[in-house]
Amino acid sequence: MKIDRTTAIVLVGAATGSVAALVLSLAAISAATYDPPVGQERPKITDWMQAWGSIGGVIAGLAAAGAAAFLLLHERQRAAEAERQLAEERAEAALNVPRAVVVSPAGFGGHGHPGDQYIDEVVLTIANYGGNAIRNVATVAALPDDGPRIVLRRIPVIGPGGEQRIRERSRPAVPLPPGPWTLPEVPATVTVCFIDHTNQAWQTSNDGEISRTTVPYPAIEEALKFGAATSS
Repeated sequence: MKIDRTTAIVLVGAATGSVAALVLSLAAISAATYDPPVGQERPKITDWMQAWGSIGGVIAGLAAAGAAAFLLLHERQRAAEAERQLAEERAEAALNVPRAVVVSPAGFGGHGHPGDQYIDEVVLTIANYGGNAIRNVATVAALPDDGPRIVLRRIPVIGPGGEQRIRERSRPAVPLPPGPWTLPEVPATVTVCFIDHTNQAWQTSNDGEISRTTVPYPAIEEALKFGAATSS
């Protein structure tokens, strides 16, 4: 159950009032029921109030200290919750940039027959539907069954609302791992790495995966540069 600051103050006030009422009640009861020893004067009601008031003051002081500690913890909890919510909102807002970058599945050209095919062309499109430009755009197509990862040419900038079509050829061709697929449709995972307007590096793929990355981009390390000399 969450208690706000106003409710806590009201509860503290009620507790203080209850202590004061208890002191008066105890003083009245003590004055009415106390039978002093022979020869001694009966204490006045004010004496009882002073005696019980001292005890009540201790109780009230402890209650006030506890209430102060409760309010302090409550304010810290509220501040931590507000900070956490702000961090979540900022993280969600930051994801709007990579979500706006969409890459199409790759199309492949080549030659050969099933079980012995070679890729000599890659075609795909990268679209930036966001409101800010992205830069240093690198693209890698990972062939299935742990096949080669092909790095395509870099794009310096794709502006807001821009679209970039990549059609790149390579000689010699890249061998396609054997499998139940034929050109031009090959289930390759295409990953796009880029830097946003806040200088944060991201990577997003055509299967919907989004994550932060670093520069240089780890996703393209040890990948095959399309057009470079390869053994076929």
